[in-house]
Amino acid sequence: MFKCKFSQSLFNGSFSLEVQYNGVWLGQSEWQSRGLRVTVEENENSDDLQSCRIRLTAGDEMFRLGGIRLVSAPENGQISGEDIRLYLEGWDMATPCGMRKYGDTDFIMSKEYLPFAVAEPADYVRETPNRFRAEYAVGIQNTNGSRTALIGFVTTADQYGRFQLELRKDGLKLAVIAGFDDRQVDPGETVITEEIAFFTNGDMNTLLDRYADLWAKRMDARKKLPLPIGWCSWYYYFNNVTEKDVLENIDFLDQHREYPLEYIQLDDGYQPACGDWLGYCEKFPHGLRYWAEEAGKKGFKPALWLAPFQVEKRSELFRAHPEWCIHDREGNVIFPTDWRGEPLAILDGTHPGVQEHFRKLFAELRKMGFVYVKLDFMAYSSSVRNGVLHDRKATRAQAFRRGLSAIREGFGDDGFILGCTAPFGPCAGLVDGERIATDITPYWYREHFGRNEEAPTVPNVCRNGIQHAYMHRKLWYNDPDTHIARIDNNELTEEEVKLWTAALRINSGMLLLSDRFSTLTPERLAYSKMLLDDPDAFAAVPLDRMERTIPAVWKGVRRDGKGSVYGVFNLTNGPLSIPCPWGEAKGREIFSGKPADYPEELPPHTVFAVELP
Repeated sequence: MFKCKFSQSLFNGSFSLEVQYNGVWLGQSEWQSRGLRVTVEENENSDDLQSCRIRLTAGDEMFRLGGIRLVSAPENGQISGEDIRLYLEGWDMATPCGMRKYGDTDFIMSKEYLPFAVAEPADYVRETPNRFRAEYAVGIQNTNGSRTALIGFVTTADQYGRFQLELRKDGLKLAVIAGFDDRQVDPGETVITEEIAFFTNGDMNTLLDRYADLWAKRMDARKKLPLPIGWCSWYYYFNNVTEKDVLENIDFLDQHREYPLEYIQLDDGYQPACGDWLGYCEKFPHGLRYWAEEAGKKGFKPALWLAPFQVEKRSELFRAHPEWCIHDREGNVIFPTDWRGEPLAILDGTHPGVQEHFRKLFAELRKMGFVYVKLDFMAYSSSVRNGVLHDRKATRAQAFRRGLSAIREGFGDDGFILGCTAPFGPCAGLVDGERIATDITPYWYREHFGRNEEAPTVPNVCRNGIQHAYMHRKLWYNDPDTHIARIDNNELTEEEVKLWTAALRINSGMLLLSDRFSTLTPERLAYSKMLLDDPDAFAAVPLDRMERTIPAVWKGVRRDGKGSVYGVFNLTNGPLSIPCPWGEAKGREIFSGKPADYPEELPPHTVFAVELP
């Protein structure tokens, strides 16, 4: 039994230890009968922070370890689950995150995307009230007394840490799980979990800040390179981009130096097949080196999108090295999904051949002049949960991190790496930037998304962006996604463009534009200029994180301490009335510059944002 110093007004602080042994969860008497020794080793112990690791030593038999978990069940007299609110953290940028309360279901996610959105799909219970899962961290608030606590994994290199939660009338049932992915444990072998930290004292925003600080410290987060400002091809051209399109925008920027952009990032669409990243295709007849050199001649730094763990079955790489891909127990390559209709395999990050391939590939990109890479769809590397790795004792997190470490070695310590659709945990300490929200889109919503909360819609982007503001400049630079301001190739209304502009203004982080410059009107250009003239100016926080699923009230404090900004966002389809969050203070509306006259009601899909001295 492990005793946590959490207040009884939050939940029962006594945890029992369970072990998933050959697929079955065993209690203490059961795992002891199999000769296992399991102990809790405390690392930190203070009034408002306690942390530990769990050490397991096998007995005389080999077994497969699925996970180790701490389980706390409600007790009589404990606070009712009706008085508890939870903050659920997500696995990667698209995983819905935020507040849940008694009577709610978990976030609604599509069955197709679920394997790429959660560490363990079996934990996810769709549309059953009061059953939840979370990744990396969970926050707990007692609304009857406003007590808060947070549990989080502060080392994240070796296992995917996750939580199972159930709100009951008699309290909260909680399981804290370190996942070992059924790795083989030999007789007498010892394994140890990631470090689990328990934070108390402070509101949820404060606890998340403290959590990010300790997480970054434990993982030796990178804070070496300047924050990027640039242009991305994806959100205007998508995968139809051509060499001519990229060169057109480079030439425009060369002639309009009022855009202080540093990077030109070519996104998906240049490669002949996933896996063949250096190959030639008809749309880029001169190859990557040519346009990288053209960008360099004009004074810009070339950047490139890749999905390094993905390999199309039709690719030259797959034909040459199918043994590098994750296999099933019968030795067959696993194709967990497809890429535009083509079966897609996943490279095994534990394979020495894959690691050397990554080193050589990214070293070659540096020789070509690329100083920034965006690495996408990396959650796919951990989506194969029944695969056989080259290193039979590696977890999915270790396989991913070994591959990413090889990429870092090849690309160099001074190259900027942006993680995208990537599990947050193993990225910490290896990436310089991280996408923290799903894709922005040139439309508000699509009917075929239904209620799915991981889908690329403006409300979902804004929700995850502001919820993850606590990570920025601690674990990495946050990438909230690109700015879209144009009129052409865009279904967003003027008010919706202003809302997205205000979201990027307040939430800050990396700044990339993604319009075709030759078609930008002066009126829409003004929104981009607002961001470019004062980038990453604010440290943001949602003031209603534990009140709304999608926070509506955002506050940013200037990093130089010389002012603040507030935004009230109506991301709903109906009118919204919220008391003025800045009280009697006098400020100016950020778009017009006029004195703020706060409305009694905000129409749907609008923002009212005010900057205060």
